[in-house]
Amino acid sequence: MKITIGDKNKIKNSSIGHHFGLKDQLSAKKNFAERHPIFISFIVSLLVGIILLFSFWDRVIKWVEGFLN
Repeated sequence: MKITIGDKNKIKNSSIGHHFGLKDQLSAKKNFAERHPIFISFIVSLLVGIILLFSFWDRVIKWVEGFLN
């Protein structure tokens, strides 16, 4: 079986070159974190920084140093 150009060959049931609205479906499936990763990483970094500022960590450091000595 050979294919010749100009023999009125038709491609049927193919989605090559057609999007069929996939762009809209893909953007609808993403959640907030997937759409805004930089914003989420900034908020998480800010929260971790605030948690690390608490004086509670002084007691943890002293306990670890005492445990290791």
